[in-house]
This record gives sequence, structure tokens and C-alpha cells, in this order.
Amino acid sequence: MEIAQLQERVRELTRGIEHPRVGAALALAEECGEVMRCVLDGEYYGKDVREALADEVGDVLIALLEVCDRFGIEMAASAQGAVEKLERKAPGWKEELGDRLVELRKRMDGES
Repeated sequence: MEIAQLQERVRELTRGIEHPRVGAALALAEECGEVMRCVLDGEYYGKDVREALADEVGDVLIALLEVCDRFGIEMAASAQGAVEKLERKAPGWKEELGDRLVELRKRMDGES
């Protein structure tokens, strides 16, 4: 499903039950907190959180789409702008941070 289609579907499903703008933003923050709870449970308490994390990431996406909708932002255009910004910035980040992040991933995530 394309981002624009997803945003329209979420808009249809939530019509009549939309949060006020600040409520949509607070709901997004709440869902982000639930993602962080999954990370904490997985990284510190050794729980298998893949299923719960996948569920919570989906909730974050829906909440983010509602924030966009409540503020009149088309997520597809916003995402395209973010990708273009990443294209400009990523080469410098790779040069500056790449080796350090490789080492951190090895140490913290057990990656080779």
C-alpha cells in the first residue's frame, strides 16, 4: 500500500473519532513510549519482543498519520522530503560516524 493510500484509509477509519490536534500528538508520544518499553524489555530483560514491537511500530505509524492528517500534512510529501534530506546528509554522516557506529553495533548489538 502506498503512503498516500494508507493515510486516506486511516482518515476514513477514524472519521468521526479524530483526536484534537494536541490529542493526536499526545497519542503519538504514548505509542512511541510503548515502542521504547518493548526495547527496554528486549534489551535489558531478555524478553522476546519482536511481535509486540512490530505491533507497537504499526501503532506509531497510525498515530503519526493521524498527526499529519490533523495538521493538513500529506505524509507522502513529507516522507519524500525526508528522503531527499537524508540523501544529502548521509554521505557526511557515513564519513564522520560510520566507523564509530560499526563498533557500537558490534559491542551493543552483537553484530559482526
